[in-house]
Amino acid sequence: MKKITGVDILDGEVKEKLTTKNIYKIFNNFIMPLITEEERAFLEELELFLLKNIEPNIDLNTEVYELFPILGKKNYIQRLNTFGDCKRCNMRYEMLLAMATSIIDPELDLARVVTGVIFANPLFQFGKSDRITEVLHQIITGKKIGCICITEKYQGSDAVNMKTKIQDKGDYLIMDGEKLYTTNGPNADYFIVYGVSDTTNPRGTMYQVIVERDFEGLETNRLGIQSVPRVEIGQTIFNSVKIPKENVLGAKGQGYKNLFSGLVAERCAIIGSSLGIAWLTAITALIYTNIRTQFNRPIYDFQGVSFPITQLITELMAATELGFTSATEYDKTKERQQFEQQKYIKYNASFSSGAKFLASNLAHKISYETQQLCGGIAFTDNLRIDKALEVAKVQEIIGGARNIQLYLVSRAIKDMISFL
Repeated sequence: MKKITGVDILDGEVKEKLTTKNIYKIFNNFIMPLITEEERAFLEELELFLLKNIEPNIDLNTEVYELFPILGKKNYIQRLNTFGDCKRCNMRYEMLLAMATSIIDPELDLARVVTGVIFANPLFQFGKSDRITEVLHQIITGKKIGCICITEKYQGSDAVNMKTKIQDKGDYLIMDGEKLYTTNGPNADYFIVYGVSDTTNPRGTMYQVIVERDFEGLETNRLGIQSVPRVEIGQTIFNSVKIPKENVLGAKGQGYKNLFSGLVAERCAIIGSSLGIAWLTAITALIYTNIRTQFNRPIYDFQGVSFPITQLITELMAATELGFTSATEYDKTKERQQFEQQKYIKYNASFSSGAKFLASNLAHKISYETQQLCGGIAFTDNLRIDKALEVAKVQEIIGGARNIQLYLVSRAIKDMISFL
C-alpha cells in the first residue's frame, strides 16, 4: 500500500502546539473529573507509553499490525480482562485505552479492539481447553491477530438467521459458509466463527468456534474499503473446514447466548474508540482555531467558530460521561456474574446500544464539523481530522449501524410500558 502524501503547509506555530502530547494534556483536563485517581494514573502511564513507543513507529504506508507486539509488551492489546499480573482491568480501563489509542492512531485502535476485545473476550469468558489458553496468550501479547465472523452476504442486521452450516461428526465439526466484513480477517491467525446445524432453528443450534489460519479449507480475501487502508477487512470462506472439539467455545445452542453477551462488550469498546476520535478532532480544532489568525485576531474569537466548537465539546463531555456509565454498568454485571441472566443481558444491550449510537454518531459529526471550521487545511494530511473522519464512518457501522442501535433502544423503551 502507498499513501498519497503532499506538501507540508502547516504554520510553524500551529505545528509546534498541535502535538499529540498537547492534545493529551487538554484531553486529560477535560476528563479528569469523570475518572478516579487510579484511572488517572493508568491514563497518564498509558499516554507516556504511546508517545514513546507507538507514535515514533507509526508509518501511514504500513498496516497497523506491526504495532501489535509493541502494545502487547505492556498488556495494551486489551484492558477488559485480567491477564498475567495486570490488575488495572475492567471496561472503564478498556475505554480509557481505546480513547488514548484512538487519539494517537484511530486505525490502530480499530484493529486493536477487534483482536483484543471482540475476539479475545469470548476466550476469557468461555474458553476451557489448553489450546484456547495458548491462543489467548498469543493474542494478548500481540504475537497473533484475532478476527470475528458474524455477518454474511445475505444476513446483516438479521444475523441470527445465518446460513453458515456446522455438522457434528463426533470428534470434530465440519463448517461450510461465507462471512463478510471480517475486520483483520485477511491478516488474522485466528477466527471466532458462528454457524448453525439447522438453519430453521438457528437459536437452538448455533455454535461458537475458533478456526485457525492453517485449517484446510479456509480462504480469506480483502474487501476494497478506502477509509481504513491500514486495516484489512475481508471476506472469509469456509470450505468443509474441520474443527477439533477443543476449539469449541459455545456448543450447540450455547453459541447463540454467547453471541449476544459478547455484543455488549463489543459496543462498549467501540464507544471508547469513537470518543477518542471525537476528542482528537475537537481538541485539534480547539488548538488550531486559537492560533490561526484572520482579520488580525484568532479565528476562535469569532462566535461563528467558538460557539460551534463549544457546543460540540459540551455534547462530547456528556457523551463521555454516558460512555463511562455504560462501562460501569457492564463491570457491575460482570462482577456479579449475571451474564447468563436474560434481564441483565437485555438491560446492558440496550444501554450500550444507546451509548454506542450517541458516541459513534458524535465522532462523525465532530470530525465533519471541525473540518469545516478549520477550512482547507483539515482536508490535507497536515492535520489528522480527515483521517479521523474516515475511521469514524467505519465506527458508526461496525458493531451495528446507527439505526440498528436505535431499533434495539426503541424496543427497550417500549418495554417500559409493561410497568404501567
